[in-house]
Amino acid sequence: MGMISVSGKSIEAPSGMTIEQVISENGLHPDSYLYLIDGKPVPMDTVIGEETFVKAMRVASGG
Repeated sequence: MGMISVSGKSIEAPSGMTIEQVISENGLHPDSYLYLIDGKPVPMDTVIGEETFVKAMRVASGG
């Protein structure tokens, strides 16, 4: 079981699921975040492994 930190709260992330699947199942929009593992950006289709810790940072856009 991994963990995704989003806006100060932790979401349990079952191994074998992608970051995108976990975020979507929790009612959030995956495209609204940048995902980091060990401080390095990773794509949202990254598969979560045992003890993976993902930090989701909100992306701001505008014009």
